[in-house]
Amino acid sequence: MECELLIENGILIDGTGSRKYAGGIAVDQGKIVAVGDTAGIQAAERLDARGCAIAPGFIDVHVHSEKELVGGPDRWAGIRQGVTTQLIAPDGFSWSHLDGSLREEMRQYLEVFYGDTPAEWGGATVSEFLSLFAGKLPSHLALQVPHGAIRASVMGWSTATADDGQLAGMKKLVKEWMEAGAKSFCTGLEYEPTVHADLRELVELSKVTAEYGGVYVAHQRGNSGHTPFGTDETIEIGKRAGIPVHISHFTVDDVQAGNIRRAEAEGVDLSFDMYPYPAGCTHLLYYLPPWAQAGSPSQVKERLASGRDRERMSGYLSEAFPPERLRCATVKAERYKPYIGMMLADMVKQTGMPLPELICDMLLESDLQALFIYHWDPAREPFLEHTYKHPRHMASTDGIFVSGSPHPRGYGTYPRILGSFVREKGWLTVEEAVRKMAGYPAERFGLHDRGRLATGKAADLVVFDPAVIRSDATFENPRVAPEGISHVLVAGTFVVRSGAVTGALPGQVIGS
Repeated sequence: MECELLIENGILIDGTGSRKYAGGIAVDQGKIVAVGDTAGIQAAERLDARGCAIAPGFIDVHVHSEKELVGGPDRWAGIRQGVTTQLIAPDGFSWSHLDGSLREEMRQYLEVFYGDTPAEWGGATVSEFLSLFAGKLPSHLALQVPHGAIRASVMGWSTATADDGQLAGMKKLVKEWMEAGAKSFCTGLEYEPTVHADLRELVELSKVTAEYGGVYVAHQRGNSGHTPFGTDETIEIGKRAGIPVHISHFTVDDVQAGNIRRAEAEGVDLSFDMYPYPAGCTHLLYYLPPWAQAGSPSQVKERLASGRDRERMSGYLSEAFPPERLRCATVKAERYKPYIGMMLADMVKQTGMPLPELICDMLLESDLQALFIYHWDPAREPFLEHTYKHPRHMASTDGIFVSGSPHPRGYGTYPRILGSFVREKGWLTVEEAVRKMAGYPAERFGLHDRGRLATGKAADLVVFDPAVIRSDATFENPRVAPEGISHVLVAGTFVVRSGAVTGALPGQVIGS
């Protein structure tokens, strides 16, 4: 046999959870053509992986990367960690199917998660939206139906329950996405406008998704308060729609472990993802009472400017979230930029402003563009180990790539798992970890041609040193590339070679 590339003398971790073994990988025309014993194979290029592991490329199932991948300053953050496929539309976010003022309002709403996008960013159809990515991707994109965009397209920023006609309009758009190759229907039930979707809407749209073999994916209600009622709703959707369900950035405590067992007993196929840090990140708007967040960005700003509405918010903002655990990641207003990286409690001290006034002023002056990292209560930190050890867990970054001082998970998730959770803490074996990062996500989201080292699979590969790999990204200095990842290939093309980015853009949008 002859091939383009032979990676030899490595330790193969195949993505299934099976025991690692010595061998090599032969690659030709973007595919794996031989695995294991590669003796006698002729190759145009040979790469010695002695002392290193060879694994399938990692699959990030929850990341806010669409804009960065086509040319942003953090374009390579995922690929340098070994991520070769990313799912788009996390939390149901997207700009597709929107025109005129609706597109502009959605662009404003999502700016805090994605940075400033061009006014034309979007598309009236799925194909028009996907054309934005042609020839610009370092890694592959897998599609999800963006609930937020399709609800806004049909209902605008309405807080009303969808009627039959509106449901029919949304179903049509779900079908369009699924026929374009979407793997799942994704919603964000603590964000606008999808927070206003009732159970009937979620079930009906999930039924359409199920017809195409897709998955229901949710940032579920009660996520911020670690409350179980969101999981109850997710399980009910799985039962009524007959669909596998997946929960975004989900932590397994004792109550939620019981909910997972209940789902299994009731015949609901449930999985979830979580990043390897005891800290989350979202927009500051999230900390307002739900009534204050409702509607379009302009409606929210009207409330923030209203003395009467501020008075209504005051007690909630004083009690809802401890300011000593909230860190400013980015903020748009110039007068608050010196506080980026600072805890909210320290911002209160330095500005001399009461907490409710500071939050409202910062949001209003920043055009709602303020992003904060929230550190867990230390009492909850042991649940991170429980989460990662759970067999229904898979990895994700939930990376948000904006100016300022973003969460290090966007730069360090996969090396942190392999360096800290595998090598140092012993929570997982390296085989278990790679399954959670590659094989299980591929299996869950129907990415059947990747996620494993097997003949005929896509040559999306990561070569790393298990004794060295680690993340040096921190909350104080998040934009730091990992150590110990030598090579990353996407469709057989080096995107990272000898630890350096090559600039190659071989990624594709994965269709049906």
